[in-house]
Amino acid sequence: MKSLIRNISMMAVAASMVLFTSCSDDGEEPAPAGPTIAVSTELNGSATTESPIQAEPEDEVKFNVDIQSEGGFNVYRIYVSVDGAASTKIDEFTRLDLDLTAGVTSTSDSRTYEVQSSDVGSTLTFEFEVVDDNDQTATTTVEVEVNSPEARSYSAVLLAAPTADTKNKNFFSVSAGETYSGDDVTSTAESISPTIDFGYYYGNTEEASIASPKGFESTTFSSQVEGWGTKNSTTIKTTTMTASEFVETKTYADIDAAYEAGTEDDNGIVNNIAEGTVLAFETVNGVKGLIHIAKIEPGFNSDDYVEINVLAQLEASAD
Repeated sequence: MKSLIRNISMMAVAASMVLFTSCSDDGEEPAPAGPTIAVSTELNGSATTESPIQAEPEDEVKFNVDIQSEGGFNVYRIYVSVDGAASTKIDEFTRLDLDLTAGVTSTSDSRTYEVQSSDVGSTLTFEFEVVDDNDQTATTTVEVEVNSPEARSYSAVLLAAPTADTKNKNFFSVSAGETYSGDDVTSTAESISPTIDFGYYYGNTEEASIASPKGFESTTFSSQVEGWGTKNSTTIKTTTMTASEFVETKTYADIDAAYEAGTEDDNGIVNNIAEGTVLAFETVNGVKGLIHIAKIEPGFNSDDYVEINVLAQLEASAD
């Protein structure tokens, strides 16, 4: 974690030394006031006073630290603990490390932490500590609660049964959220095939089936992907999820759990699917997701289709 904390800026403001006059009979000077440390925070560039800060992987949390220390600046440390466990020191800066001169009594610092996917489900407590030259200490803490991001959803996607002229839209691109036909791919110079992740066909014995573009090659519908520059080998799994469980699935972490519990079909095809079935997939780009079979209009005709709902580990749509 230490490598993830990076220095943004360090400013030291030299303050004039204050001479203290003893009021005691023995002529001793009173000890200077103890140090103080305050931290303001930003999330992805915007100031936040939220506590704990609610963050997701790839978010950036910036800590703006202000230190006042009449007794001089000795050392400044940063610790982190996960879910209340023992703290680990992740950074330490002496006066020399920060290029501060003796007698400096005020300094400020900014550090940024990039939230990691491994942090999901944890509360990170960052502790900031300053020690002056009289061994007086001040600390303050900031909590960051790391949540799994919400998945992108596509509802009521219709994939038509394939036709011999390859003009029915029976393929789906997870990244684009669009349906395509085989003809859409081959009739343009635009590079569409690398974006397509799976498709639909209805066979004599296989009936309703979901297959990767590569999987189509081994079926009687191989002409649907003929002439494609790229035929993605999307991994497709069967799951035991119910339709109601699919509706309750919202986050990347939920999808990961369902995918890991699924059973992979080696050839990238799942046959004889029924309404209510939930499949899991992983694209060649590492995007995991779920396919809920909402409705099947069985058959080989151009107006036959499957209606699906899709969840994918992509940034959720604004709407």
